[in-house]
Amino acid sequence: MNTDEMEALVRSVIVHHGLPFSPVSVVETTEGWNIVVRADTAGNVAFTIPASRPTAMRIAVHERLEAAR
Repeated sequence: MNTDEMEALVRSVIVHHGLPFSPVSVVETTEGWNIVVRADTAGNVAFTIPASRPTAMRIAVHERLEAAR
């Protein structure tokens, strides 16, 4: 998966679940993916998820965003 595909995955999780975030950056690292999103009310939220299969990464992104909500 490349950066554009990962950003699209993050955006699709946000839209699908109606979450109050907007993607700011997605960067691939040796640990996986560093993701920064802008919250509607609380500034930026940053988190890292491990590189994995797309379904597992969608779940990880959703869990992190719900926790930051």
